[in-house]
Amino acid sequence: MALYIRIGIRFHERRSSKGVPGNVPASLDDIDRALIEHLRSDGRMPNKRLAKHLSISEATVANRIRRLQEESVLRVLLRRDLYSKGFDLQCFAEVSVAGRAVERVASDLAGIEGATSVNLLLGTPEIMLVFNAVDREDLLAVLENEIAAVEGVARVELHTAIDIRKYKTGYARLVYES
Repeated sequence: MALYIRIGIRFHERRSSKGVPGNVPASLDDIDRALIEHLRSDGRMPNKRLAKHLSISEATVANRIRRLQEESVLRVLLRRDLYSKGFDLQCFAEVSVAGRAVERVASDLAGIEGATSVNLLLGTPEIMLVFNAVDREDLLAVLENEIAAVEGVARVELHTAIDIRKYKTGYARLVYES
């Protein structure tokens, strides 16, 4: 099974000089930024190689990674390569809701095993459900037996990706202020 490392950067809420909240990264120096960028390009890069690239010791690399994780700035996640597991179709279901609270319908849809993302939207449709299917038969089974079975689902419009040209896995791009 192929796995990919995903590096997520968490932004801390800070208040500007005017007292307005805004998302800015925690205090990072140039070495932290370079370390994060190397991990984004290869999340499995060993500390020894990171240390060589950054001209610092392995212990410093380990300490910085630990600190960034403890401060919730850096988070390393594994993501499965779904194509290697036989999931050839990525599906996007626009779900319109009637007769039930949108949040409850979304919660039930999130319980579908194949769901990879459930998003509440402004307007209609109210929910975007992303799921993967092995083939057309599997897609129809999810649609008819799982999505349509959720109370409050009034209408589903389905879109299927035929080719994914870009799939970015990072959480957010760091903004560096000088």
